Amino acid sequence: MFYLAAAFIGVWLLVTGYVAFLSLRQRQLAQEMETLEEMLAERK
Repeated sequence: MFYLAAAFIGVWLLVTGYVAFLSLRQRQLAQEMETLEEMLAERK
Protein backbone atom coordinates (compact mmCIF):
# COMPACT_ATOMS: atom_id res chain seq x y z
CA MET A 1 0.00 0.00 0.00
CA PHE A 2 2.95 2.29 0.67
CA TYR A 3 4.07 2.03 -2.96
CA LEU A 4 0.63 2.96 -4.20
CA ALA A 5 0.60 6.11 -2.05
CA ALA A 6 4.16 6.99 -3.12
CA ALA A 7 3.24 6.54 -6.80
CA PHE A 8 0.09 8.62 -6.36
CA ILE A 9 2.04 11.46 -4.73
CA GLY A 10 4.76 11.19 -7.38
CA VAL A 11 2.29 11.42 -10.24
CA TRP A 12 0.58 14.45 -8.72
CA LEU A 13 3.95 16.15 -8.20
CA LEU A 14 4.79 15.55 -11.87
CA VAL A 15 1.41 16.84 -13.02
CA THR A 16 1.70 19.93 -10.81
CA GLY A 17 5.22 20.62 -12.07
CA TYR A 18 4.12 20.23 -15.69
CA VAL A 19 1.17 22.60 -15.21
CA ALA A 20 3.49 25.15 -13.56
CA PHE A 21 5.90 24.82 -16.50
CA LEU A 22 3.07 25.34 -19.00
CA SER A 23 1.86 28.38 -17.08
CA LEU A 24 5.32 29.92 -17.12
CA ARG A 25 5.71 29.21 -20.84
CA GLN A 26 2.28 30.72 -21.53
CA ARG A 27 3.29 33.95 -19.76
CA GLN A 28 6.54 34.08 -21.74
CA LEU A 29 4.69 33.60 -25.03
CA ALA A 30 2.14 36.28 -24.13
CA GLN A 31 4.98 38.70 -23.38
CA GLU A 32 6.66 37.87 -26.68
CA MET A 33 3.38 38.37 -28.57
CA GLU A 34 2.93 41.77 -26.92
CA THR A 35 6.46 42.78 -27.89
CA LEU A 36 5.90 41.68 -31.50
CA GLU A 37 2.59 43.53 -31.68
CA GLU A 38 4.31 46.71 -30.45
CA MET A 39 7.03 46.28 -33.07
CA LEU A 40 4.40 45.89 -35.80
CA ALA A 41 2.52 48.96 -34.59
CA GLU A 42 5.71 51.03 -34.76
CA ARG A 43 6.33 49.98 -38.38
CA LYS A 44 2.95 51.25 -39.56
